[in-house]
Amino acid sequence: MAAVAAGIVFADEPTVNTNITTFTGNSSVVWGVDLDDGGTGFKNDTAITFKINMLNAGDKATEGEGIWGDLQLKAGNASWWNNQWVNYDNVKSAENGSRSSAVSLAIDHAKIHIFGAYVGIMSGDTQVGELKLDSAIRSNDNDNSKYLANVGENKTQGIVAGYANQNLQFDLDFRSKAGDEDFYNNDYGLAFEAQLLSGNTFLPGLFGKVGASVAFKEKKMAWAASVGYKLSLSDTFYLKPVVGYTGAATLDPATSDENTLAGGVLLGWGESADANAGVYYLDNDGAKKVTPGLSFNFKLPLTNSTTNKLTYLTLIPSLYTGTIVPNLTAGLISQMDIPFIEGAEFGVAVIGGVKYDLKVSDGITVTPQVGARFANKASLAYPSMLDQNKKLFDANTDNGGVKDNNNMSAYGLLNLKAGIDISGLISNTTFSFWYQSRNLLDTADGAKKAGTLNVSAKIAL
Repeated sequence: MAAVAAGIVFADEPTVNTNITTFTGNSSVVWGVDLDDGGTGFKNDTAITFKINMLNAGDKATEGEGIWGDLQLKAGNASWWNNQWVNYDNVKSAENGSRSSAVSLAIDHAKIHIFGAYVGIMSGDTQVGELKLDSAIRSNDNDNSKYLANVGENKTQGIVAGYANQNLQFDLDFRSKAGDEDFYNNDYGLAFEAQLLSGNTFLPGLFGKVGASVAFKEKKMAWAASVGYKLSLSDTFYLKPVVGYTGAATLDPATSDENTLAGGVLLGWGESADANAGVYYLDNDGAKKVTPGLSFNFKLPLTNSTTNKLTYLTLIPSLYTGTIVPNLTAGLISQMDIPFIEGAEFGVAVIGGVKYDLKVSDGITVTPQVGARFANKASLAYPSMLDQNKKLFDANTDNGGVKDNNNMSAYGLLNLKAGIDISGLISNTTFSFWYQSRNLLDTADGAKKAGTLNVSAKIAL
């Protein structure tokens, strides 16, 4: 069969575009009192952000019809930010792509099209099953939201045959194990995955995926399935339930290696944002991303040949108000680990904060806010707690210049924080007053628990 000649598309190529996009900064001074030992002192801080855009993102690709070679190159936005080259787009490729601190470059895909089907010739994987959930706190596209990890032995070098349209996508990977020089290792794997895309015309909003993989040399197999649906309730509210399952086994001798069920439901009233919740204890990267809504997720490791019994169930509810209530921002995430093994203890951890912008007069805003975080000692025994909440319960989190010294492993954790911000009294200036405890559950001799009392002034441009 004759192939149709392919051309090259030059639209939207990377372009040089030099301009200053960000020039901001702030300076602050804090004076505080250590309520445990009576010490006092000042702390000064400055920060400046200077960004020059140098290159606008773009791509270049071949085009054709029928049977043709499809190659797409991508370059991300490049900028000079605070004395170093950075790339904000972080062009990502599902396969291999070159990287640079100055300009992010990647080959997005390389495929031979055979009418509606294709054969991809870049590296990939033979794993299936990864599931990330939309949540009020820590939403999809962030590794903190990964409830199911990929399963199966991973072979990266080879090809993928597939077919895709607006409704469905099928992929069959045939790959071997990577080797620096000697890749003649007869170490092959096969993986198949079928997807119902969320934009399908059968039932818009419904999406799902099934997959399986086999590693021939290791005599191992893995499988996975997930399904979800985004149901619009009104112009503002929507419901999004999702459930997924992964399993793996050794074929010879026949053993069940792992089986996990996970899922959740989100009642949402806004779209996800790459930001944290902006309240005490949920104002760091451990709280990204956020979706205005109320979510309830779970993870359940199932029986296998090793445990031969259920071990624990993890429940993770979370809340982020967004702008649903004017001037009010609230965030909360909890993790509860329910054990099924005799003698194991119930684990519970919860973090929450709330603030309210009170407009007292023209240009003057008073923002009171409070926050708390609690984790019992038993919660540390569950790996999901450490994996997903580490940044939120970091024993050495620096808040207000004071190390918490939470000593969680011995006593559990209880921190309290309350304060008030006042802006508008003086232009470009915010005055803040806050109290922050250390670990109130630390009962060691001489333990510092009372915390600190602080006042600060910040000028920002």
